[in-house]
Amino acid sequence: MFTRLGYQVAGLNLGVYQAIVIAEFALILLALAFMFRPIGGPRVTAAILALSVVVGLHTSRILFLFVPLNAYATSMLIVLAVALLLMTARLRGYEWVLLPLTLAGLLWLELAVLIVPLAIVAWVIKAPGATWRSAAAAVGGLTIYLVARLGFAPSLMGSPETGFGFSSISPAESAARFGDAPWLFWLYNVGSTVLTVFASEPRAGRFQFVQALTLDNVPAWMWLHVVSSVVTTVVVAAGLAGIRRRPHRDQIIAAFGGVLIAAGSALAFLYTRDRIGLPAGIGYAMVTYVAVSALLERPRAGRPFVLATIAALGLCWSIRSAEMYVALRDTAWDYRLEWDRGDAVNAGRQNPVIARMRQSALSRTPADAERDPRWTYRLFERRFSRTEN
Repeated sequence: MFTRLGYQVAGLNLGVYQAIVIAEFALILLALAFMFRPIGGPRVTAAILALSVVVGLHTSRILFLFVPLNAYATSMLIVLAVALLLMTARLRGYEWVLLPLTLAGLLWLELAVLIVPLAIVAWVIKAPGATWRSAAAAVGGLTIYLVARLGFAPSLMGSPETGFGFSSISPAESAARFGDAPWLFWLYNVGSTVLTVFASEPRAGRFQFVQALTLDNVPAWMWLHVVSSVVTTVVVAAGLAGIRRRPHRDQIIAAFGGVLIAAGSALAFLYTRDRIGLPAGIGYAMVTYVAVSALLERPRAGRPFVLATIAALGLCWSIRSAEMYVALRDTAWDYRLEWDRGDAVNAGRQNPVIARMRQSALSRTPADAERDPRWTYRLFERRFSRTEN
């Protein structure tokens, strides 16, 4: 519905959709910055690192899906808007908006269901902008959605092809393996999503790093991903150890981050993809901010080691953030090749809208991603292999 509306308003002006995608990405980072409200050197440092985690995590690449009105970005913005509302005392009188926001978010994409546990946890931990009415409004929006969904579009849950172990398994294979205990398969999918944020492994349910280790063929970028994520997770665990002694706002941010990690990963119970880990990745960045700021504000015992570790992590996540740009180049080249294929030509002959989309997509030629410098294929995860000639 929203895609059709976007097409009716903006037509096939690709620049409009590109601007929307970039604006939504910037707004997500801005919403997190408002949530952190970093004041002072330690907190500014922690906020920069946390935002680099959002940009650098592979789960965030779905934010640059250049389709009309990226549902993942829009739904995540709604979730973050609700989190900011729940943290702002002067907005407590607007609790009722959680009902339409929850309903609108769910109609856009189901990950907006995260608003419900956010509102409940905010009420329990006494967030400044939350009361029992906030939780009731969110639950009300979810109830209306469920009634409408079950009444007009009932569906049975099923698992599509998904990663398992070192490869992917089909729906028939997952049913044959876990038919009597599907909950084991669900636990695997949820656990894989948690781990892909905490350790950048597995990816989409497949343990690529472990497999590469067994073959003694681990690329440099994979070492960078796994080591930087594991060390960041250790830092988060150390920094959150004394969370009860931290300011109330930090406790709220950490609690919201925990909700996004736990509930966001739970959304992957049927199957796992990198993109499903988006809310968990943003929650991970939130707890990273709280943990790193706590470590930097502690007394000087062990401070040189802490500063060195955080500086190293800053460098690693900066490289991973640069990888996002390279991933966009790969995506642009991939789209170019897709629109130039024979099936796209045939589809354009049968449908004038597709023909216009193809003409617009091919009007510009992006840089050939297969001819980038050799070092980029070692340092960054790439979608293509380098063409030598």
